[in-house]
Amino acid sequence: MCKYASRCALCNRTVEVEVQQQDMNTVEIKISSDCPNLQPLVNKPIHLDAIYETIASKEKSLLYGLIKQYHKQIENCTAYEIIKDSIGQSLGRYYELA
Repeated sequence: MCKYASRCALCNRTVEVEVQQQDMNTVEIKISSDCPNLQPLVNKPIHLDAIYETIASKEKSLLYGLIKQYHKQIENCTAYEIIKDSIGQSLGRYYELA
């Protein structure tokens, strides 16, 4: 398990991401933040295909679509990039150790 934290450029709130690689593709993420736009996603396990999310465009990303359901200013927010980068770092670490 890896933990990452960064500040959102829009609201300057901290976004913390806990990433657990389940297998070569599947990742479980848990988001922690006091950002009101992310509250529906906070502390709920989200399972995604890490490789797909790392290479997919925003338009095709399941993560982006999920965040967009709740976040009204997602185009200006960096939460998606923070979470996506966390997934990529965890994936790289997983393959480095494997």
